[in-house]
Amino acid sequence: MKDILSKINKSRALSAAAFLISLSYLLSRILGLVRDRLLASNFGVSAPTDAYTAAFRIPDLLFTLLISGAFAVSFIPVFIGYIESGKENEGWKVASSLLNIFSILTLGLCLVAFIFAPQLVRLLAPGFDSERFILTVNLTRIMLITPFLFSISSVLGAIQQAFNRFTLFALASVFYNVGIILGIVVFSKFFPSQPIYGVAYGVAFGAALQVLLQFFGIIGLHFKYSLSFKLFDSGVLRVIKLMIPRSIDLAIDQINWIIQTAISSKLAVGSLTSYYYANNLKNVPLGIFGMAISTAVFPSLIKASKSKDKSRLSSAIVHDMQLIMFFVIPSAAIAFVLRGYIVRILFGFGDQATADTLGWLSGSIIATSMFFMIARVYYSLEDTLTPLLTSLSSIVINIIFSIILSSRYGVSGLGMALSISTFYELILLMVLLKFKIGNYGYGTIAKSGAKLVAASAVMSAWLYFMVLKVFPLLKNDVGFVTMTPKFLVISISGIVVFFVTAKILRVYQTDQILKKITHPLKIVRGVFK
Repeated sequence: MKDILSKINKSRALSAAAFLISLSYLLSRILGLVRDRLLASNFGVSAPTDAYTAAFRIPDLLFTLLISGAFAVSFIPVFIGYIESGKENEGWKVASSLLNIFSILTLGLCLVAFIFAPQLVRLLAPGFDSERFILTVNLTRIMLITPFLFSISSVLGAIQQAFNRFTLFALASVFYNVGIILGIVVFSKFFPSQPIYGVAYGVAFGAALQVLLQFFGIIGLHFKYSLSFKLFDSGVLRVIKLMIPRSIDLAIDQINWIIQTAISSKLAVGSLTSYYYANNLKNVPLGIFGMAISTAVFPSLIKASKSKDKSRLSSAIVHDMQLIMFFVIPSAAIAFVLRGYIVRILFGFGDQATADTLGWLSGSIIATSMFFMIARVYYSLEDTLTPLLTSLSSIVINIIFSIILSSRYGVSGLGMALSISTFYELILLMVLLKFKIGNYGYGTIAKSGAKLVAASAVMSAWLYFMVLKVFPLLKNDVGFVTMTPKFLVISISGIVVFFVTAKILRVYQTDQILKKITHPLKIVRGVFK
């Protein structure tokens, strides 16, 4: 067992780390789609799934406010500073104090939220009837253990990232989805009158599995844990100071969700579930490419920003942004054109509201993925305030467009609003970065983006032709077996068209990525060497 963990818990080079994280996210997203398919087949688009979706909002908001992704981007630069300056013992003391402080704080706030759950849910979903309201309160109380568990997992995961250990860190979400799937398939059977309770317990179980995995992840790092609560330690205060703007920034995303939940609660029954399913489908390419690449390159961005050679950071930004765009722009195009196919394959039924919402959310795949990368440039410079201020302005944009567009287009209007607000946030952040560090190669990024949009447009035309003339989407076409072969033929042919067009347009990443695709064993050998 020790030898196995030693093999898994080794430091990785950037390419291997990105591959591992992408692979883990892919597995997690596949399990997430299996989870949603099981949820849809067992509960459909219904009042219980509306309640289940709404019940995530309070636990997620608590976790986001206190720690979430804010901890990693704030802790890693500070912790790496201790390690590289030979002050490892001080670094471990800071890590221990933060682990203890956030665990206690999260647990206390979860208890408060448990007591006041009815009042919070009433604010969250004012349009719910009494049945959905009571069910949401009960489900919320079950899930309120998750912020406490996630706070422990986040600290342990950030420590692993600081040492370029990504394997078990990235696999955490896989185990989380396993827990939810067990909740749908197994735990729900213990609640015959309201099976959705079993799913909520599966959420809590998945969070516990995730924490357990992170404990295995720090084995071999010689983590010197101490029962320390040094809130006023300079290192602890520095991390918390960096966290505050980022926590508020992430909370804004949750506020967006809360606003959209409140709006959805006043739309037709099932609207919130349709948005939930569409958003999860959108998150597949977002996680596999946007989140995976930006997470893997973050430690190297920190080192580049601290380097005396200022050109290192600009080169890293251009390279990483081009890499993300190469994957997410065509992914968004596929999601938009083949949205009807995707929904029917994964959920086993044709739901126009879900498909239309996915189509409009596809724009946010591009904007959010690029935002992840640009935001990490700011974090590497220990600036968490600027991304916060841009997010504060974007929430106003999102609220205005959500109200206007949902009143006219229903739940799909929420997808339109999110895409508009995320593009606004990305553009603003990129413009402000120019004033902060000068010319970082934004012209090169824009030129590459234009070529990739052109290649994706050609691919989209081909995909549309295939759907319209070769494999039209018929009314009775439902189910995985019926739809998958057609979808694979359409999408693979589209990807070929994209690569050919990108090659003609001289997108330089094309040759590099083709080599990776045609020689995958080299990557695998690099990972497990």
